[in-house]
Amino acid sequence: MIVGLFEGSTTPGWRDAIAETERCLRAARGVALETGAYGLPPFEGERRGAFVAIPVGNSTGGGQQRPGPLFHHIKMRRIIGKSIVRNVAMRRVCGAQSATFAFFAPKMFSHYTKYVGALYDSQPELVANFDNSIFTAASFNCGPQTVSLDHFDHNNLSYGPCALTPLGTYDYKKGGHLILFDLKLVIEFPPGTIALIPSAAVRHGNTPIGPDEDRMSIAQYCAGGIFRWVAYGHKTGASLDSTKAGRQKKQELNGGHDERWIEGLDLYSTVDSWTQDLAMLM
Repeated sequence: MIVGLFEGSTTPGWRDAIAETERCLRAARGVALETGAYGLPPFEGERRGAFVAIPVGNSTGGGQQRPGPLFHHIKMRRIIGKSIVRNVAMRRVCGAQSATFAFFAPKMFSHYTKYVGALYDSQPELVANFDNSIFTAASFNCGPQTVSLDHFDHNNLSYGPCALTPLGTYDYKKGGHLILFDLKLVIEFPPGTIALIPSAAVRHGNTPIGPDEDRMSIAQYCAGGIFRWVAYGHKTGASLDSTKAGRQKKQELNGGHDERWIEGLDLYSTVDSWTQDLAMLM
């Protein structure tokens, strides 16, 4: 089982939490558009689509020598991002995404716990977005019409899931569907539901919504570079490449392409193994 769609929590206050996250992202969008912190419409050249996207969290790449916070050189971006992750309702929704991940793919969740835990143990200065979520980063897609173009999320862990929750006021029967191109699936995606997909491996996007409709989304993920960093002994691949012993170690850790994919797929549960896998996590 590599793709899951869940209705969201049935606990009291869930719909109120969804409504508050929508208010939060609309407010963030208003400030972003007013200040131009994330650019201005029509957002030409954006690979994922024409909408305000606010990434927050810890990641790798961009010349970093070690994992660290996503850097925003514009002060207003830092202010907007911090205001979102401090929202109590946002914490609840993002925690629900993480808990759904644990329920759906318990072996994969244990794998994340091992590597993400090792990251934070080795770098206690890093601050997680949410204390109840295993994911190290999030993209708060504030609209006004968050309709993703077909794409892969190349920097995410190649075999790991991304958690998605759509928000807003749109007719999910007519638009905003989740499209999984490689699997040839078009799935109704109502506001407040939670989807888990391996977004680096499965090309995905959304169907358009009506011109007067409003759609936003929350996406949580982990960069593949974080897992490589931990596997390499808290070193970069470039640093291992600097010595013969390091190159040999890197090659051994990487293994072959097919071998890595088999190991990744083995971390997903099957219909037959899921009950036992979940019991081991619990």
